[in-house]
Amino acid sequence: MPESVEGAALDDEAAEATAVAKPWAVYLLMCQGSKSYIGISPSPQARFDAHQSGRGAAFTRANPPQAMAAVVWFESRSAAASMEARLKALARPTKLQWFREFAPTTVSSPVTIDAGLASLAIKRR
Repeated sequence: MPESVEGAALDDEAAEATAVAKPWAVYLLMCQGSKSYIGISPSPQARFDAHQSGRGAAFTRANPPQAMAAVVWFESRSAAASMEARLKALARPTKLQWFREFAPTTVSSPVTIDAGLASLAIKRR
């Protein structure tokens, strides 16, 4: 393989690996009618804006969001999606408590899925 093609292939692989490792957030919206919505996004504020403008999920079009209540950053889209699914399976009071008590995270120091799951195991006891 010519060196320039090989270098381009390596650059593509590096870019793909970086994209996979991009932090994603699990966010909680408080919506009209005392309802809540949980979603994931690599840009939760932009997603909140989309929900407010009616370009978000069907649920938030029917129950417009009033505020973003919490954001928890995870190390990858996969981790955020896994945590979202587990949170959505919980009773509403339990999931709201999880968001209140889970340690705050930032995009520069996201949490692992293991830490998120461990915090759920503690809540169930």
